[in-house]
Amino acid sequence: MAGEVKIRGLLIVLVIILLTLLAVAYSLWEPPCRRPISYRIGEVDERFGLSREEFAEYVKAAADLWGRALSRPLFREDPQGVLEIRLVYDYRQEATDRLKKLNIHLDRSQGSYQALRERYEQMRMEWEGKKAALQVDLETHNRRVQDFNARAEAWKREGRGDRSALERLLAEKRELDAQQETLKNRQEEVRTLAETLSSLAVVVNEIASAHNLALVDYKETGRTLGKEFCEGLYEKDKGRRTITIYQFDDTDRLIRVLAHELGHALGLDHSDQEGAVMYRVIGSGGPVLAPDDIRLLKKLCGD
Repeated sequence: MAGEVKIRGLLIVLVIILLTLLAVAYSLWEPPCRRPISYRIGEVDERFGLSREEFAEYVKAAADLWGRALSRPLFREDPQGVLEIRLVYDYRQEATDRLKKLNIHLDRSQGSYQALRERYEQMRMEWEGKKAALQVDLETHNRRVQDFNARAEAWKREGRGDRSALERLLAEKRELDAQQETLKNRQEEVRTLAETLSSLAVVVNEIASAHNLALVDYKETGRTLGKEFCEGLYEKDKGRRTITIYQFDDTDRLIRVLAHELGHALGLDHSDQEGAVMYRVIGSGGPVLAPDDIRLLKKLCGD
């Protein structure tokens, strides 16, 4: 009897503890979208050509897209904000900038893949041809230099008396120096072409990975391209929340990428509607929410 009373007492205590924990958890839990998510501007790499103030304006424009859909703010800027938003320059934006300077149109749609792929293959063949020809000419030049050095040393050993031989050596030295300068310029041309080819591979593989198309394999890049490529990334790890933007073509694209990652920060999954801001492949349209974006948002926020 006493044992049953003790067990009942323990059960009552456990129930009280459980109810208390549930009450505390409920008091701490908030429905999504109840309060704006605070964010702060982190690193802004100057190589993008944007000031912190300009970048902050584009972040606000992206955040306002979501707020207008519910007629209330869902994000607010705060120097101590829980969400850090930053602009990091790496090989992705470097590739974009280099191709823009060459007036290579960057349409990241699936339809542009074949044209860019063909441009890549043409450029690869050009690079391979120039590289092979340069290698042959470098080897020929080096043999001539070795032969010249041997004859110059022989002239020195023989007493330096043959004036006509000296004049021939000096003329050949000038010719070899001019040839060396030409070879240096060709080496720079091949190096620049390799960098451009690498940049084109970055963009081709970005499109390929987004649309499940064949990647190009370019050994000169020294890295695996395509699957690693992303314009922006939202991360939540050990209580730290960040949005990192790595690449954009223009300001409309920047706002669209920011809006996509801010959507993930709200808790939105990808949309199945092609062209939506939250579609898994960020499209090339302007920064405007699609009907499915708004549907997902209202479902998440309970509106």
